Amino acid sequence: MKKLIVYIMLTVFMISAVSGCGPDTEGSASGNAGSGSQNSGRQNSQVQTENIKYDENKLSDEYLVGMDYFTGDFLEFAPTVIVKVRYDGMLEAEFDHTTFGPGTYTDVRLFEMTEAQKDAVFSAIDLKHLFNLDPEEADPATTMDGGCSYLIIYDKQGDVYKRCGGFCPHNRDFNQMRRVVYENLPEEFLEYCEIFKKIWQDEENYIRDLGKYYKYGVFIGYDGELSALSYFDAIVIDAQYFDEDEIREYQWQYGHDVLSYINVGSVEEFRDYYDEYSDLALGEYENWEDEVWVDVSDERWQRFILDELAPELKNKGISGFFVDNCDVYYNYPTEEILEGLSVIMEGLRSMGLEVIINGGDTFLDAYCENGGVWSDVISGINQECVFTAINWEDDSFMAASDEDSEYFRDYIERYASLGAFIYLLEYTEDASLVKDIDGYCYNHQFAYCVSDTLNLDHIPE
Repeated sequence: MKKLIVYIMLTVFMISAVSGCGPDTEGSASGNAGSGSQNSGRQNSQVQTENIKYDENKLSDEYLVGMDYFTGDFLEFAPTVIVKVRYDGMLEAEFDHTTFGPGTYTDVRLFEMTEAQKDAVFSAIDLKHLFNLDPEEADPATTMDGGCSYLIIYDKQGDVYKRCGGFCPHNRDFNQMRRVVYENLPEEFLEYCEIFKKIWQDEENYIRDLGKYYKYGVFIGYDGELSALSYFDAIVIDAQYFDEDEIREYQWQYGHDVLSYINVGSVEEFRDYYDEYSDLALGEYENWEDEVWVDVSDERWQRFILDELAPELKNKGISGFFVDNCDVYYNYPTEEILEGLSVIMEGLRSMGLEVIINGGDTFLDAYCENGGVWSDVISGINQECVFTAINWEDDSFMAASDEDSEYFRDYIERYASLGAFIYLLEYTEDASLVKDIDGYCYNHQFAYCVSDTLNLDHIPE
């Protein structure tokens, strides 16, 4: 019923936003530029700003101007996003997820404006003139259709200083300024608005609906600036080699998820704790000369992972764990190894973060067959080489065999049907294979990352 009421209100408000409310509404209509949803809902855009006087000293040093941007088409049930043009040339957008139930949030994202876009907006916006315009509004009592349009001026604290505009505003100067902002929004912002609209329209399945548009990158070997990875919605890094300030600054600035690699089934020689636990080695790790499988049934190893390594990573502000080498159970399929691995995975899951298992099909199936519930040990699966394969003789890439591809697709699709989030990590430079991966992930609403190197140390061109 609530959605029906909002939809009816949306219909009424949007008709004149498209058809026009008066002789000077050409700038305010602008297709999607009208505010057609009652879900803009941002508290700072609802502040009463009557009876204040213009004072340049009170204006924000960070934000030039804000605007309410309606993400839908004519008569479409869709949300409004508050966008803020910053003086540094970035567009800051607030995507409100607070209608999605308990534990939800406002996702603040940054999008870079081109120099031309920045120059156009900065040239068009005259804050003093805008402040004093008081655009003439249509009379809702006599005008039965129309939309609200606003430009927002901010104060030093980043709060609303004045909301300029209103119901179907008639002033030509106001509409011209708003039109310039609307016509110079970054393309990446407009693309993400389409994603957010789908999320908002399907509240129960909003994460899964991200599909191929969810930008996922695996950079376990990366050691550069995290800001270079800001294109991605979620990144996987080895957080052991980044400090807390770097990770928290990245998340604060871009609002994106950071998952940390954690190796629970083997230990590499380059880790600073290798010597302390090398006595737990079970055997050599094929194709990785500096790595050995580790006895996960040993309580000393379990305590190290759960009481030292994982908490250290969590305290850096990561969003979750990217758990590698649960395939130790595939190589050593004993009851003790299964129990030890279960203890570790359940412990990681109890920390309240995402737990993405890399591969791990043999372990996960065995855990569930023995009465376990998949969601007690993972929240999602990252599967390597569903469509691609690695030739270990020369580290080259090729297409996966039909048999292997079918096996892994069955594995991830089974757990996806239960609610697990699915990510693919593929290795190739073959554009036709990438097209196949993209089509498959789009149809199944999975995310994927394609790398051109086993080192996972850079962004592919």
